[in-house]
Amino acid sequence: MSKNAIVVYINDSERTVLEFGWLYKTWLLWSINESWDIVAFTNPSVVEDVKSKYSHENLKVIEMLPADNPVTNSYAMFEDENNVDILREYEFLFRTTCDSFLTRYFADFKPWKDKVYVGIGLHAATAHPGDLVREKLSILSDTFGLKWHGLSHIGSSVLANFEIMVHLSKLQTSIAKWLLENGFPNGNGSYPSWFKGEVSQYAHEIAINNITGPLGLHQGSIDSWCGNNEITSLDLHIKSWPQSNQGFFNKAKYHAGELPKIKFSKVPKQAGDYCMFIVDTDLKNMLDINK
Repeated sequence: MSKNAIVVYINDSERTVLEFGWLYKTWLLWSINESWDIVAFTNPSVVEDVKSKYSHENLKVIEMLPADNPVTNSYAMFEDENNVDILREYEFLFRTTCDSFLTRYFADFKPWKDKVYVGIGLHAATAHPGDLVREKLSILSDTFGLKWHGLSHIGSSVLANFEIMVHLSKLQTSIAKWLLENGFPNGNGSYPSWFKGEVSQYAHEIAINNITGPLGLHQGSIDSWCGNNEITSLDLHIKSWPQSNQGFFNKAKYHAGELPKIKFSKVPKQAGDYCMFIVDTDLKNMLDINK
């Protein structure tokens, strides 16, 4: 058992089970398993499949039925006090998604107890109508009686101490439920305007603003880009961005078999190449290359 844990949700699809392997392989590649467990809350229908493919003493696979609102699956585990008790033994929690990659720099990372670490999100990225989305989130925050510090472009992954993570995730879940029920009276909207598909991101941004301010937030070292950018010591974690059409690694194209197969002789330094290396190389070869 490690003192920290990476928390994910694995839904009932072969694709997600496969993508979990990307996170899992990078966890082992850099010996992150020595200081961080993985706690994978998993749809019961794929639990046996996950256990048969991925086995490690520091990997916990916990059955979890999907939430009433499936868009909240990646953070709704904190609503169940049994799940909270499972996680209570850890000092820090990193809540992320299966389709992501840890870098070598995560292994030596020592988080500050009073900091909240987030990535950069694109749910309100444009000047217009993104500014209207941010204004709407500010108004909603005031309606809920929550603090608003003007923090924006908050990514989906988050790392914080146990107490903050539990509070944040519960608040995000309750806000997301409210938005799903009340936030779209005139239809689902469309991206990049107010859009029902971004409910989790909206709820996350409101919750983050209530829990911390500018001095308590560290933004940008997680959910890093998966394009031709070089991985630096500031990049702890890379996300499979769906918008990365111009980047080297594109998740949709990978699953469609539209990306080239490349045999690497060393661990790449560019983020997109690194992601390709991880998805196309089995764990044994990966470890041999990294010796």
